[in-house]
Amino acid sequence: MNLYPEKVPRLTPIDYFLENFNKFLRNKKNVWLGGRVMAIRQHGKISFLKLQSFFSQIQIVIKNDILKNYEQLLNLIKIGDFFAFYGNAFLPQSKEKSLLANKWFIMAKSVKNFPKEYYKVRDEELLVREPYLKTIFYPEERSSFYYRFKLLEELRKILWREGFLEVETPILQTYYGGALARPFVTYLESIKEPLYLRIAPEIYLKKMLVGGFEKIFEIGKNFRNEGIDKEHNPEFTMIELYWAYQDRDGLMKFTQKIIQELVKRYNKIRKVRGLKIIYRDRIVNLGGKWKVYSYVKLLKEKTGLDYFSDDMEKFLELAKRERIDFQPKVVTRGKIVDDIFKKIIRPTLIEPVFLIDHPKEISPLAKIHPQDNRLTLRFQLYICGFEVANAFAELNDPVDQKERFEEQAKLLKKGEVEAHPYDPSFISALEYGMPPTAGLGIGLDRLFTLILNRPSVQDVIYFPFVRRKDD
Repeated sequence: MNLYPEKVPRLTPIDYFLENFNKFLRNKKNVWLGGRVMAIRQHGKISFLKLQSFFSQIQIVIKNDILKNYEQLLNLIKIGDFFAFYGNAFLPQSKEKSLLANKWFIMAKSVKNFPKEYYKVRDEELLVREPYLKTIFYPEERSSFYYRFKLLEELRKILWREGFLEVETPILQTYYGGALARPFVTYLESIKEPLYLRIAPEIYLKKMLVGGFEKIFEIGKNFRNEGIDKEHNPEFTMIELYWAYQDRDGLMKFTQKIIQELVKRYNKIRKVRGLKIIYRDRIVNLGGKWKVYSYVKLLKEKTGLDYFSDDMEKFLELAKRERIDFQPKVVTRGKIVDDIFKKIIRPTLIEPVFLIDHPKEISPLAKIHPQDNRLTLRFQLYICGFEVANAFAELNDPVDQKERFEEQAKLLKKGEVEAHPYDPSFISALEYGMPPTAGLGIGLDRLFTLILNRPSVQDVIYFPFVRRKDD
């Protein structure tokens, strides 16, 4: 007997069979149902099996006087195996929708010792290292990942409808950039040069704007050499979107529009009305017009410190009181204030709120604010304490961009590993001319964590990073 055949019988989906059960019961039509065996109960000459597909489970009833090779099947079948059964719709005394089988076919043998369905797998470390066990034994986990991928599908549909073109840019880059983050470094043997895994696709997408593209987006993996917590994974999924001839405020309205549309579609799939989500037992309303706050004004309101007039020592004292780590030799006002903001203010931002007009020092790729050259035309979106989105009126002045890169390069040389490197290829591209553009980045893992009401981003990434287990 081939325990791993290539070809299997033509199967009827279990969920379709259950939805149309009365019809199958009336016409007594025989069908093949297939899936993973999750439970086996033997009662002499009759046995009951539980067969699981992605969406559904069904009971298979087998009887010694009806099923061919009944004893052979019982000697062979184990929990975890993939089997197909041929038979007709059947209602036993329990009235549970079932299939009364008269044939069987093995599709794949499991050689692991599966626990009984009732006991499942409860070893948390094992479930993290082997996430397929979570989606075998826990339907809610399977459902979360199903909806994650449906959300990606719906987001693409929304942007296609709005006239955006999905594009691709390199993941291996000779210059990394587009964010303030520490990169992963690799090496290309054929040319004997270091390469970087991208921290963002921003620089390449802007080069495409120089090349004539006007409404583009990319959904893909980014890589940042940073910590792992409920908001961070070294490898994560983002969308970056660029819209030529659009401004910062117009993009802010558009960001609210597409997120609301995405939540509306998700709620419709689940047959839930409205624009509310539930995160950690808190109901959050995403409807209406979202609030807008000034970054520096909110900082002063929450800490009493003025970004521009207070001495640096005051910010460092606050950081020490809040036990915020910093490197004294390379710390800047922008960096320490951003860390203070993340620790003190961000957790309080529950309802959707846009923060605007960030200091120039922490926004090296954003246009200068026309009313205050110390600020930039930038916004961030916060929901439930998560930074969900970051956006700019994109800096397209090559002289200004070059000066800011040079300032960042000095910080990098001093040891600030998250400073932006100098990228001459990008300056060269800007010198050919880039149209006025608004650009947006959304951390999709964070957004899905909120929408799906999961504890952390690791719970919406099927293969989150896990430290290698010692042999």
